[in-house]
Amino acid sequence: MLQTLRRFLLGLPFFLCACADDGTCKIASVGDLQVLNSRGSPIVKASVNGHPVAFIVDSGAQFSSIWPNQVDKLGLVSQFRQVRMHGVGGETMGDIVIADKLGLGSATASDVPFIAVGNLFDGHAIDGLPVVGLFGADFLSSYDVIFDLPEHRINIYDIHGCKKQLPEWRGNFSKIKVEHWWRDSTKIVLHLKLNGHPIEAFLDSGAFRTLISRDDALEAGVRKSDLKQDRQGLGFGIDDEKTARFFHRFDSLELGSFRFNHPVLSVAETDNSLLGAEFLRHYQVWIPQRGDWIYAKPASAARTTPASAEPNH
Repeated sequence: MLQTLRRFLLGLPFFLCACADDGTCKIASVGDLQVLNSRGSPIVKASVNGHPVAFIVDSGAQFSSIWPNQVDKLGLVSQFRQVRMHGVGGETMGDIVIADKLGLGSATASDVPFIAVGNLFDGHAIDGLPVVGLFGADFLSSYDVIFDLPEHRINIYDIHGCKKQLPEWRGNFSKIKVEHWWRDSTKIVLHLKLNGHPIEAFLDSGAFRTLISRDDALEAGVRKSDLKQDRQGLGFGIDDEKTARFFHRFDSLELGSFRFNHPVLSVAETDNSLLGAEFLRHYQVWIPQRGDWIYAKPASAARTTPASAEPNH
C-alpha cells in the first residue's frame, strides 16, 4: 500500500552474523506503534491528511479501508472505481479513494489508496481519536510485523539482506508452519487441531474472537443438536450484515506446541475459520514478510528485535 513510504529509522541498522552477500544484514524499524486498547482487535494512532485518527489493525482484511462517512471529512479523493471484497458473511463492493498524506508510527506516505467500505464502527472513538477504518494485509504483508499486544505494542520492521533472522526472545518459543492462501497470498493459513481433528484457519487480528466455521465444528465431532443447545449471539460480516453465532465449548484447540483445554469458541456459517485477536492478546507473535513460518511465545519476552539465533523448540 505504501509505495512512496519514507522511513525515519529509529536507530542505525543492525549488523548480524546472518548476512547478505555484501556482509550486511539491515533491519530498519518503520514504527513502534502503541496499541490504544486492551481488548479485542488492536487499534493504533495515525494521521490522514493531517487529521489525527485511529485505525483497527486487521491482518485478515485484504485491503486497507476507510468508512465511507469519513471520506469527505478527511479530504480523500474518489477514483470513481470499485473493487469487490470477500470476507466473513460473503462479499461487498467498495470505492477506491486516495489520501494525500498518511502518517503511521515514524513513517509518512503520499497518495495512499484505501477502499471506502463498512460503517459498523463509524462514530466510535478511542483516546479522543475517531476510529476511521482498517489497516489491512496490503500494508502489513510488506513488512515483518511483531504483535506484542500484552505490552500494547506492534513493531513493524523493514528487513533486507538477512538470512534465517529470528526473534531474540528469552526462553522457549514456537516456530509454527504456515501457508499462504491460494486465492490471496496475504492471508496466513494456520494448521490447527480442534478436538484432535485437523482444521485450517486464517490468522486474523481483525476478528475480535476466534471463529470456527460450522463445517469445521461438525467435522470435529460437534453435532447440530449440540449447537442448538449452545448460547447464541450475533456477529457481523464484511457487508455489516448480522450473522448468527453459537458459543460452543470444545474439548481442545491446538496450535503448534500450544494447547488450549475446553475453550469456548464462536461457531458460524462461514467459509473459513479464523484465529482471532484474543490469541494475540496473550502471545507475542512475529510474522515475517517472507517464508512459511511464524514465531510465537507467551507474553513477557524482554526483547523483540529480530536476531540470528536458532529457536528453541
